[in-house]
Amino acid sequence: MKIDWKKVLDRKTIVIALNIVIIALMAIVMVMGASYTVFVGDDFTNAVRIGAFHVPFFEYAGASFDYVKSMYLDWQGPYFAMFVQAFLSPLNQFGLTQLKIVMIVNALFFMGSLFFMVWTAFGYVLDGHDRKLHIRLSLFSVILFSILDAGIFTEIFFWYCGATAYCMPLSVLQVSIGLFLMSNRDSLSKRKRNVLTAASSATLFLAAGGSLAITGTGCYVILLMTVGFCLASGKISVRNIIITVSGIAGALINVAAPGNYARHSESSGEGFLLFKAVKWTIKNVCAETERLSRETLFGVMIIAMILAGIYLSERMGTALKSYGIVSILALMTGFVTAFPVAFGYGGPYFPNRCYFVLDVALIVSILNFAVFIGCCLDRWSGMRENKSVIAVIPIVMFAVLLCGEETMESSALLTVAKSVNNGSYRDYYEQCTAVYEYLENCPEDDVAIEMPGYIENFECFYLDEDVNGWVNVGVARYYHKNSVRAKSQ
Repeated sequence: MKIDWKKVLDRKTIVIALNIVIIALMAIVMVMGASYTVFVGDDFTNAVRIGAFHVPFFEYAGASFDYVKSMYLDWQGPYFAMFVQAFLSPLNQFGLTQLKIVMIVNALFFMGSLFFMVWTAFGYVLDGHDRKLHIRLSLFSVILFSILDAGIFTEIFFWYCGATAYCMPLSVLQVSIGLFLMSNRDSLSKRKRNVLTAASSATLFLAAGGSLAITGTGCYVILLMTVGFCLASGKISVRNIIITVSGIAGALINVAAPGNYARHSESSGEGFLLFKAVKWTIKNVCAETERLSRETLFGVMIIAMILAGIYLSERMGTALKSYGIVSILALMTGFVTAFPVAFGYGGPYFPNRCYFVLDVALIVSILNFAVFIGCCLDRWSGMRENKSVIAVIPIVMFAVLLCGEETMESSALLTVAKSVNNGSYRDYYEQCTAVYEYLENCPEDDVAIEMPGYIENFECFYLDEDVNGWVNVGVARYYHKNSVRAKSQ
């Protein structure tokens, strides 16, 4: 068989191949890191609260629904997240093997759903009959790298509760957004669009049953896209309204949970005021945006997306105005994401898992806005035709890279890759599994554990020296001990 080297060495083919390699490397790093996840904190207390261990499927499904009900009434309202957390709980079923599978699937599901959302979104920018695989892969590589390079993912990819309560609902939301965009394709048959509408409505309803940060983000993004399609077509789509209503319905169920208000009254202290939540929201969003720009390569990625916008501007057609309005309003997504967190915790506290959701909202909305800016620059000044201007942009990107604080050594992705490669994750995993085995088999009723050493960029197993610490109590109850504590150092 004769190889067509001219086709193999085509620029588009090379770009596709390079992007596939880059995406694959990022996926391999995160998947391998996630495969060493250990049981931590809430994993034990939730397993005890679920209460069913190694029982038949339908009995366990019933226990999972009972868990959702109890959490809904006295703790919080994310019905879908709590069901997934209970239904997939490895401590109640197949242990570390199941944990490994769940965490690997979680990482792949997030990246796959993000790709699906990006693919469908840029399908409205690119020529309808040309997939432009090299462009879509390049844009996805920039977005995925920006999210992972932000470095806030330990509770998402390396902790079971974070994966099931936050990352999986977020991934379902990304699927819903992709389905929403597909349902608006005029080239599809009415039957297909109806199926896509139903699927988007169902998945948005499920995503609205996640953390309120995800609930608010999902409803806001779907509403923005509904407005965008209305502006572009000049008419209101019944399909889009149906999807939006399904998200709002899920959000109302989530917010109405009695547990939200019981928990809020415990955490907020004296007289929590709405304006304080707004203040904390603005402060956290601005601080995180500044951190992304200063401590990561996000500034370089913004310039890359502006360049992409210049290249894609001629394909935007008459939809540029509606796309611009939605892109500008989308810059508020980060504030919509952060507000429920500030309001719910009743203070400036912002956990790692919530920062990840915020980072996704900020990065996707800002990089999308950068594409719009690139389109405008080309429309207003014909930058694509000006070769000297195009040549200056890569120089600016290189300058931003040199002036930034992040180096390759400090990259979060590279740090995880090193930990996977040098075996530190594996060694820590083995130390923790030895602790679990000891707790399972030791004859003592009051157990003192020598804790594994802490490692960076990982969600580590921990116990207090005080036997009454809430984590200690959960671990003791799970292993049927009177007490469990960490040995004094």
